[in-house]
Formats: sequence, C-alpha cells, structure tokens
Amino acid sequence: MDATVKRKARSPKVARAQPPRPAEPAHESDGAHLELRIWLRLLSCATRIEKALNARLRKEFNTTLARFDLLAQLTRKPEGATMSEVSELLMVSNGAITALVQKLEADGLIHREVSSEDRRTFRLRLSQDGAREFGRMARRHEEWVIALIGELSPVAQSDLLQHLTLLKRRLDKHA
Repeated sequence: MDATVKRKARSPKVARAQPPRPAEPAHESDGAHLELRIWLRLLSCATRIEKALNARLRKEFNTTLARFDLLAQLTRKPEGATMSEVSELLMVSNGAITALVQKLEADGLIHREVSSEDRRTFRLRLSQDGAREFGRMARRHEEWVIALIGELSPVAQSDLLQHLTLLKRRLDKHA
C-alpha cells in the first residue's frame, strides 16, 4: 500500500454571521443605575437651556425667565388669573409670585383687578403694553429654543420627543 494517504480536500471555513452583541459599557459602572443617569442628564439639559434663555432674556429684554413664564401664563388666560392659580401653573409658591407680580406691575406689563366673585382676591391680567412686549419676547424665545435644540437632526428631535412623551405619560400615572 502506498504510504502517502490522500486527504480529503477541506473547503475553506466561512465565517458564520454572528448576532450582534449588546454594546459593552465603557466602564463597569456605566450600566449601573441607568435610570439615575437619565434623570441627571435630563436635569442637566433642562438647566443649561434655562440658563441660556434666562441670560438672553436678561440681555435683550432686561427681564428673567420667571417673569417671561408669568406673562406666558397670563397670555393663555385672557380672563385673568388669581395669584394662587398662577403659582399653581408655574409650580412655585405664592410668595415667589408676589415679587414677580410687583415688578411686572411696576413696569406696566400687568395689572391687578379685584375679583368680581371674591372681593378679597385679585385677578392678574396682561396690560396692552404687556401683551405687546410679551409678543416680542415670545418670538425671540422661540428663535432661541429652535437654535438650541435645532442642532439635533430632525430624526433625533422626533425620537427624543416621542421618548419624552412616553416618559411623561408614565410619570402622570404616578402623580
């Protein structure tokens, strides 16, 4: 018998497609407490946006985001709102609203009227000057927000809005 043995030719190995592995965290702790990291990132982004808007409102209109927010609430309520209603809408104390109201009233942007339902209560309303000034501020505010968030792609903006909407709905169930 021949000492040489012919071996069966093997076909070259073809790499099989492997299912994608989940991304490994860069650090061991990166996967831990993801919910806390999300909360901190949301808070950080909201704080940065608020600071940017506040600085721009102060520079261009000599006002604050808190005053702008109060004017925005009164714009939505042409019948006016009580101090308690405004503090609830803005999620701040009545005391915090008092100082804002005094400043806006001194600037002629709002006025107080005694409520026809309860003579002990005042209703806050935008003055004509207040409505006009708020309109100018609101246009600039919109431009600034678009500039700040507009750096995200339209797809990223849509995804972010969808995810935040879902989160808000779930949070509303716990409220």
